[in-house]
Amino acid sequence: MVGDIYKDTPVSNYAPPQEVADFTSYVQKDYGYGSEILNTPWLELNDRSVIDDMDRGQRTFNAFVDENIEDPAEAWKWRGTRSKARNKAIAVHAQLTQGYIIPMFMAQNEDDEEDIDFSDIMRDVSEWMVHNSNYKSSFLMVSMGMLMNPVNYLGAEWAEVFQQIKIKSKEGYSKRDIMDEVLSGFRAPVYSADQILISNAYEQNIQRQRVIIKRRWIDYSEAQAKYGSHENWGFVKPGIRTVYNEEDGRFYDIKDDDHPFMVEEAIHIERRNDSEVPFLGGIYMGDEDVHGGNPVQHRDHRGAPKYNVVPFGYQRVNEHFFYYKSLMNSMYWDDQLLDAQYEMFMNRSFLDTNMPIAISGSDKVDSEIIFPSSVVTFEDEKTKVQPLLPAANLAGMANAMQITENSMEEASISDQSAGQLPQASTAATASAIAERNAKVLLQGVGKTLAESMVQYGGLMADIAVNNISTAEIDETLSGRMKLKYRTLILNDKAVGGKQFSKILKFDETLLGSNLSSEQV
Repeated sequence: MVGDIYKDTPVSNYAPPQEVADFTSYVQKDYGYGSEILNTPWLELNDRSVIDDMDRGQRTFNAFVDENIEDPAEAWKWRGTRSKARNKAIAVHAQLTQGYIIPMFMAQNEDDEEDIDFSDIMRDVSEWMVHNSNYKSSFLMVSMGMLMNPVNYLGAEWAEVFQQIKIKSKEGYSKRDIMDEVLSGFRAPVYSADQILISNAYEQNIQRQRVIIKRRWIDYSEAQAKYGSHENWGFVKPGIRTVYNEEDGRFYDIKDDDHPFMVEEAIHIERRNDSEVPFLGGIYMGDEDVHGGNPVQHRDHRGAPKYNVVPFGYQRVNEHFFYYKSLMNSMYWDDQLLDAQYEMFMNRSFLDTNMPIAISGSDKVDSEIIFPSSVVTFEDEKTKVQPLLPAANLAGMANAMQITENSMEEASISDQSAGQLPQASTAATASAIAERNAKVLLQGVGKTLAESMVQYGGLMADIAVNNISTAEIDETLSGRMKLKYRTLILNDKAVGGKQFSKILKFDETLLGSNLSSEQV
């Protein structure tokens, strides 16, 4: 939505009404400020920007090694990584994802008493949503992302997208619109730190942000499926960003070399103003009434607008900063130190195994006479062969590496907690202390995760109430319209210690009825 305009930048054919142009300018300013937050160095991130911290965390997790060699004389040296930080992250992730977390619900009736039956129904509906969406894979990704990124987000979205199919008949092929099951229904998309723009870096509650902008690059065909019927669709082009210039009141087309075959979808959402407006490559895709229309899509049970994304992170930095400190951030310097120590250890081991030698005298000493069990006599009595380097203290270096590894265990979980057997020399007391420390650390991380899951459960409940439990208009064979409610089936549901297939049916005729315990 933003970009640099030069003298040779082509003017766009897109020329919307002035009201749309003014609103686009307003959104571009929010977009620019949100991008500035991502690229500003923050003291809370050790004078790194969010983008830099995310890049460094991902490099650490992926065990990135720079294999470029500029000096051929350095080619013999070992370069690599122990991947210690990555291994710790995988171990923590395994502990956090022993099971999929499904939010719990507690409902109250009009007398402010706990409604156990309705709470159970909400639990079953949320479980159905989990099994009939991409929630499971998204949960694995967002819980892994929180270990390496300063933040990532889990969205709760409901969409109804149609696609055209071809139907063969006696007259030939005809086209018909049907529901696209891949793009429709409940979806739990994962957003990276750079895909959500916020307005205040010192407000942790995302619902208190003045505005958020969700942005992602999508395939042109997917964009057409969602927005192809909009009157401005004809101005959308893959690999092009259309930017408004306030100085001359015109739009310009800027080539996006990083995404030549995709389109940027940017959704500007203001909760307080109840406004949600999508843009495709900078092209307005909202309602004709800019300020009177475009309501926020996600609503709670009262009909109030809410942001439908929840931030996830590893550890809070302080009591105000929005972004988190990742596990990779916590372990970065120890990981770098361990790799440097290991590099020194391996290089010296290579030298000790193939020790360079110093030769004095007139006799020739080379690889022709240096081989196992060789016997050599020198004609020149002054010829001497001696090692070029003194003996190394590799034991001291190994001890230093062990100290560094112990420091990394303090910042995460012990190898024993990750499933490795302790050394034979390890005392039972030391093993117990390591286990206890790991549990304390995981409890802290688990509470941070639980805080985000509570918020996400609220979004799931909103979708269940507003979309899943409501009736749909269905056309019968006779052409009449009727209301149709969903039937939700939960296979292998544990009830009373036994496995059953549980069926949830919504029926408006039961409203106000008193149900027996058997009916419930």
